[in-house]
Amino acid sequence: MDASIKALHKNVVEWMAGPTGSIVIHVALILALLFLVDLSVKEKDQEIEVQMIEVDEQKLDELLEEIKPPEELPDLTEMTPPDVDMDLTPPPDVQDFAAAPMDDTVTELDIASDAISPIIMKGLAPGQMANRSGAGRNAAIGAFGGKWGQYAEAAVLRALEWLRINQNKDGSWGTSDKEAYAGLAILTYLAHGETTASEKYGPTIELAIRYLIARQNEKGEFVKTEGSGGVYGHAICCYAISEAYGMTRIPSLKPVMERAIQLLLNGQKDHGGWIMYTFDKGDNARWDVSLSGFCIQALKAAYIAGAENPGLKDAMDKAAEFLMKRQRQDGGFPYSAANPGRQPNMTAVSVLCLQLMGYGENNAVKSGLNFLRDADCSWSNPEQAPIYSWYYVSQAKFHQGGASWSAWNNKFAPTLIRGQSPDGSWTSPGHALTGDGVTREFRGDGINNQVYATTLAALTLQVYYRFLPTYQPIQAEKIDQKSDNDVTIEIL
Repeated sequence: MDASIKALHKNVVEWMAGPTGSIVIHVALILALLFLVDLSVKEKDQEIEVQMIEVDEQKLDELLEEIKPPEELPDLTEMTPPDVDMDLTPPPDVQDFAAAPMDDTVTELDIASDAISPIIMKGLAPGQMANRSGAGRNAAIGAFGGKWGQYAEAAVLRALEWLRINQNKDGSWGTSDKEAYAGLAILTYLAHGETTASEKYGPTIELAIRYLIARQNEKGEFVKTEGSGGVYGHAICCYAISEAYGMTRIPSLKPVMERAIQLLLNGQKDHGGWIMYTFDKGDNARWDVSLSGFCIQALKAAYIAGAENPGLKDAMDKAAEFLMKRQRQDGGFPYSAANPGRQPNMTAVSVLCLQLMGYGENNAVKSGLNFLRDADCSWSNPEQAPIYSWYYVSQAKFHQGGASWSAWNNKFAPTLIRGQSPDGSWTSPGHALTGDGVTREFRGDGINNQVYATTLAALTLQVYYRFLPTYQPIQAEKIDQKSDNDVTIEIL
């Protein structure tokens, strides 16, 4: 038996070593390799790369308790974070308008089917909004917030929750000028990286967006519930819708944005600015820096979101020239032709808009920042329109960077943190002042003042991460709607 096995083994070995066996073995090996290569290709074709982002699952109350500011905040000290330079923004009080009343019915907005991605897709507004995610936000707070960063974020979280609780059932806020307040609230949530896909605040944002769409008439104007309309409130809503489209890519928001933007383009005066109360082209002797600033920011937000209105970039260039021609020799900017006095708030509005449109290194910006070098932030002795002014000054100085930003951060952050009400809202310190009304900021009472002050104060404390700082002029590059670039899906 052993002899036969040995003979069989010898024959097999001789066969394998021979030409026939060698050919058979090589063919088998080749087929096996081809099979493995085919499997590898198929697996690669089906590969999906998903970026997982850790999210802190602490409840809001626990988080707020953990970083709750002490009763006695630390004394102010100097610090010098990295230099910075750039941004976007909102307004003072909302004024009167004029147009036909509209149906209050909230329009359809198919969020689920329209949304391409639950958060920000690759390629959106290159570099400008990257810090709004959880990880980016925390890094920016650490880099630019100094010792106030964690307390500022706690105040922002309280404000977001107060806004959620105080939203009207129709998606608006307040009792008048509700459209403008909805726009400011949407901007506040978006600045924190919240979108319609956010677990906690998604329903709040979606309802607010639906409300604004329902308030847009056939001309593209966002009309006040009271039955009138106008440039200021329209610009705020336009800004909010443009940024919402830029961050969500919901296709049905694009025509809403473009109709609204076209109205601003049509209403731009020959001098490059805008005036209150009317979209008409006439009356070029009048101009308004405050209103023009908000219109400029709306145009820029729409441009980087991908609005395709003809002449959009030219309108921004024309607006930049308008601002620079209004600057005075001392570097300050006036409010209007009728009110030529230089003011910190109007100077900050102009500087910020010029930074936004790519003129960060221009002499007009440098002179304006020099004018703002002694800007103050006092809750007990507020300047004219304090909440509005601090909002703009903070952003302009943030993008200036260096010692100027460090000193201002040590002024505005503790002032706003201490000025927040226990319920998470703010009321402007300028509201309670009497006398000649120079420092009065807002003519409304109660909830209207709270919504106005809370949104602007929260947006001010979000300066650390709302837009990336940069030394370079801001490039006005809009999103390529037809790009074939890959999309990175962030799962929260």
